[in-house]
Amino acid sequence: MKDYQTISVEWRKPVLKVTFNRPDKANAMNKQMNEELDDIITEVRKDTDYKFIVFTGNGKTFSAGADMNEVLQGIESNSFSSSFIREDQITRHEFLRKFDALDQITIAAINGPMYGAGLALAMVCDFRIMADNATACLPEVERGLFFSGGGTPRLVNLIGPAKAKEFIMLCEAIDASEALKIGLVNKVVPLQELTAATEELIGKLSRSPFSPIRLTKKIVNAATPRFENLLFYEPELQEQMMLYGEAREEIDKFVSSKRK
Repeated sequence: MKDYQTISVEWRKPVLKVTFNRPDKANAMNKQMNEELDDIITEVRKDTDYKFIVFTGNGKTFSAGADMNEVLQGIESNSFSSSFIREDQITRHEFLRKFDALDQITIAAINGPMYGAGLALAMVCDFRIMADNATACLPEVERGLFFSGGGTPRLVNLIGPAKAKEFIMLCEAIDASEALKIGLVNKVVPLQELTAATEELIGKLSRSPFSPIRLTKKIVNAATPRFENLLFYEPELQEQMMLYGEAREEIDKFVSSKRK
C-alpha cells in the first residue's frame, strides 16, 4: 500500500474509505491531494473486490475547497502560465469523469463544511449523506472565478438552473436542511450518526446482487444530460479569469484576511 500524505485510506473489503487529511488546512485540496486522490481512484477501479468507496474529512471540515494559498503563490510566482492553467482544468475534468466510469458505488459522508472543489467531488459521488451541522458553499465568484472543473453543469443537473444560479452567484452558505430540500444531498443525519448512516446505506445496498446495482449506476449516468461540449471551453475561460480577470486581487484579499 502506498504512503499518502494528504489522505488516509482504510482498505477493508468491500469498502474503501478515503479521508481528506489536512485538518490544519480545513482539508483544502492542494496539488498533492489532487494527485493522491487521482492515484487511489485509478488503483481501486481495477479491484473488483471493492464495491463501495466512502469519502469524508478528518476533523470538523469535509473540505474547504481548493487551497487558495497555493493558488495565490502560483499566480504571484508566474508559474501559472496559460498552458499550465488549461492543462490543470483538463486534468480536473478527467479526474472527476473517472467517478462516472467507476464500477464501485461512491458515497460522500459530509462531516462538516464543504466548499468549492470539495463540493465538486461530493457531487460526482453516487450518494451524499450530510451531517446536520454541516454547510455547503460555492465562494468562487467572490474570488474572481467561476465554478469550474465541470462543476456548474453538474450542479444544474442536480438542483436545476434557478437554484444553481442562486447558489453560485450569491456565494452564500446553505445549511444541511436546505441542501436536502434542493436535492443536493440524499440524507441528513446528526453528526454522531454519520458513520452509522453510511454503514446502513452500504448494508442496504449489499442485500442485493452487486451487478444490477453497478449497471443501474451506468444506465442512470448515461441517461443524465451530458455536457461534455461545455468542457472544451472551460480551460480557455479559466485561463482568462486567472490571468486577466479579478482573481489575483480577490484571492489575495481572501488569503490576507485568513492570515490576520
